[in-house]
Amino acid sequence: MLFQALLLGSFAAASGINAGTSPAVKNLIVFGDSYTDEGRLQYLESTGGVPPPPGTLIPTSNSTPGGGYSWPHYASQALGATTYNYAVAGAVCSNEIVYRYLDAVKGPFPSVIDYEVPAFKADAKYASANPKSTFLRGRTADNTVYVLWDGTNDLGVGGLLLDKQLPGKVITDYIECLWSVFDGLYSTGGRRFALWTLAPLNKTPLYTAIPHGGAGNVNYWPNKTAYNTLEYEEKILEFVTTGNTVYDYGVPFQLLVKKRWPGASFILLDTHQILLDIYNAPEKYLTAPANVTGFYHTCPDPNSSNGCVNSPHPLSSFLWYDSLHPSERADEIIAGEFVKALKGNSSYATYYS
Repeated sequence: MLFQALLLGSFAAASGINAGTSPAVKNLIVFGDSYTDEGRLQYLESTGGVPPPPGTLIPTSNSTPGGGYSWPHYASQALGATTYNYAVAGAVCSNEIVYRYLDAVKGPFPSVIDYEVPAFKADAKYASANPKSTFLRGRTADNTVYVLWDGTNDLGVGGLLLDKQLPGKVITDYIECLWSVFDGLYSTGGRRFALWTLAPLNKTPLYTAIPHGGAGNVNYWPNKTAYNTLEYEEKILEFVTTGNTVYDYGVPFQLLVKKRWPGASFILLDTHQILLDIYNAPEKYLTAPANVTGFYHTCPDPNSSNGCVNSPHPLSSFLWYDSLHPSERADEIIAGEFVKALKGNSSYATYYS
């Protein structure tokens, strides 16, 4: 009853927040996986895993896993902010939960807690030591927003879905890792945080069961047809639903009850529902002929990128670029809702402070 009373009071306080009165966003600092990466994995692969020196701003690329510009590009344009993007395609939250080796970097996919947060801390230290540099110049608790969108790889075929996590690791370890990410950002002076919910992975062609129209063997799951895909569609639905439920309860509990990050504020953005709304009413969001079950970029050989073809229809007609990744159009819609959330007027956002 005490917990319920505390949360009721917290919800009342949260409902009165007007994010539109918050200072303008000057720095947008983002973390995550291929749903957010704008070129960092490409950089790391080109150097054999050697990270960029502190103070290096990796140029935004329109060659992303979504087939064009990713959501940070559209958000920073709308906000007039500079994006510092630490997301790495293929990342999990922690390599101590899910370990996936990548030959190109001579080690595991750089994870959020093991690589991305330390890379940001090194950049923040560089900026403090070089006040004449424009890198992260003027970063304050008020004018900087930190965004985390993670979980696609942690819960998917490379992780918990096919039991590829390290021994003894479970979903709650993944969730605690997320909170630890914010611990690290808070220690650098971060106070304005945004956590984005898990995408509806069961609706991606990769995880939709074959009898329900999902993809067969594809590059992310080359032997999918060897599995009972009806069972695994339900399993990924369970994982995503559980994760998002813990997000819903966990943010206010960690922030307001445990007081884990005093003075911080959170936006919980329901990207899960944004993508579901596009899926359920595609004609409202996508160019005709709208397509939410197929994907734009297909490869006939799941073990090779040779012979891949794009649809003759525009990319803006598709919710999914390939079997797993939201398209550039979906990213543009998500970015628009995030910008609205920062202004306090998105129906997909819940605010806590």
